[in-house]
Amino acid sequence: MNSWINKHKALVIPFLALYAFLVIRTSWVSDDAIITFRSLENFLHGYGPVFNIGERVQTFTHPLWFLIQAAANFVFNLWKGNPLGQGQMYFLNIFLSVGISILMAMVVAFKVAKSTAGAILGLLIFSVSKAFIDYSTSGLENPLTHLILLLFILVYLTQRENSQRSIFLLALLAALGGVDRLDTLVFYFPALFVLFWQSPNKGKTLVTLGLGFLPLVIWELFSIFYYGFPFPNTAYAKINTGIPTSSLIRQGLYYYLNSLKMDPITLLTIFAVCGVGLVNKNAKHRLIIAGVVIYLLYTAYIGGDFMSGRYFSTPLLACVALLSTLEFKSSKVYALAIGLVLLIGIAPIFVIPQRNPSFGVGDASGHRIYIDEHEISDERIVYTGLGFFERLKKKSAPSTGYARDNWVYLAEKPVQVKLVGPLGMNSMTMGPNFHIIDHNSLADPLMTRMPLYDVNKWRIGHFRHIIPSGYMETLKAGENLIEDENIALYYDKLSLVVRGDLWDWKRIVEIWNLNTGSYDHLLENIPLESYE
Repeated sequence: MNSWINKHKALVIPFLALYAFLVIRTSWVSDDAIITFRSLENFLHGYGPVFNIGERVQTFTHPLWFLIQAAANFVFNLWKGNPLGQGQMYFLNIFLSVGISILMAMVVAFKVAKSTAGAILGLLIFSVSKAFIDYSTSGLENPLTHLILLLFILVYLTQRENSQRSIFLLALLAALGGVDRLDTLVFYFPALFVLFWQSPNKGKTLVTLGLGFLPLVIWELFSIFYYGFPFPNTAYAKINTGIPTSSLIRQGLYYYLNSLKMDPITLLTIFAVCGVGLVNKNAKHRLIIAGVVIYLLYTAYIGGDFMSGRYFSTPLLACVALLSTLEFKSSKVYALAIGLVLLIGIAPIFVIPQRNPSFGVGDASGHRIYIDEHEISDERIVYTGLGFFERLKKKSAPSTGYARDNWVYLAEKPVQVKLVGPLGMNSMTMGPNFHIIDHNSLADPLMTRMPLYDVNKWRIGHFRHIIPSGYMETLKAGENLIEDENIALYYDKLSLVVRGDLWDWKRIVEIWNLNTGSYDHLLENIPLESYE
């Protein structure tokens, strides 16, 4: 029976179609993804890859995903009468995400999986995993992250010898993964390190690895020169908090518990494959699993995320890819595995009220929001209005007021400063003549380096940094009116980096000083009267 199944690859097609249907049917764009839209509009209109015009701040965490979207929108902008209209950026994001996700599933089914039964099992896991389906779109970089990691695993498992050519290709894929999202590099390091360590010519291999990592090196050099810092502004906002590590780890464990409750198939699959992989004699499998385990530990260490399941979609991809390469002689093993996957994957829809499709429908408030006691939310439900089919019903993209042809910066018009909560949709409705900052300092280079108002009151991913007294007036007036002398001096240095002439030698010096902590003492022991 098992051999008959494996001879008929066409049996995979219905399961591939099921996955594609679910991805398309649930496709959506999160508010966090729309934060990137503002930088895209500025970039495409010649104002630079920035959030606020005149201030070089990187608010997107996925440069490669940003550039792919920019390229797609640039091409469509040449077609003035294209049917996507003012909602072009939203719809292209959906189409790119869906296309990349379906391509990823095809690679698993027809290139990675060693058997038809293994391909079917893998596609079923993808289809019943809430985390994987939700983040096969969402507007964020997850689909691209999945595809790049999958290609790395495919090349790594199929290479017959550690040739310099294959090492270069693996390093290149890892670098692209890093440009897509920097913290995903941990998936690649164990395999690359062992390739280097086992190489008979370590010097040559080191050069090959360096050449492969050039895309990441080039981006980092650009980031340091253009923005003044190696990491996105959002990273500094979430690192510079003063929250005890123990509190973050505890929150990270809550993130795991939330996933086990809402979407048990995802973590149970990851744990099962990791357990099998670590005792497996296949050294390559163990190294991929090592990267997964490091990433899982990292996720707990940083406190997880406020988006339920998001950080588990990529580990699941790696584990399902490895699972699909295993061949079990008995069809009963596959039958049992498929039965368990369907049971564990579908049962929460009937057992967990928040997973039921009718959850929140008809609520008097009009909201379908689920946020648990640890403030971890089902973001796709929160942003039902940003769903693809919801927009098709309304025959329009989300209303922003400013997009594409309407995105025009008027230099003679005064820039208005606005403090907002959620940054995405709010920033797009106000257009390029607004300078927008948010309570969580994602878009502001000074606030992100300020302490929190209260290290005991925070939501993961949402850290409220203080606003120095006089800072709002500074942004409005265009001159330094910050009341605290030390913060004012720090802002002068920072302002030269993010607002000054790119090629000014003094700016280059200040980039070095700020990144090496030369002025950190200016932000220590800030008195209460120094902030609003």
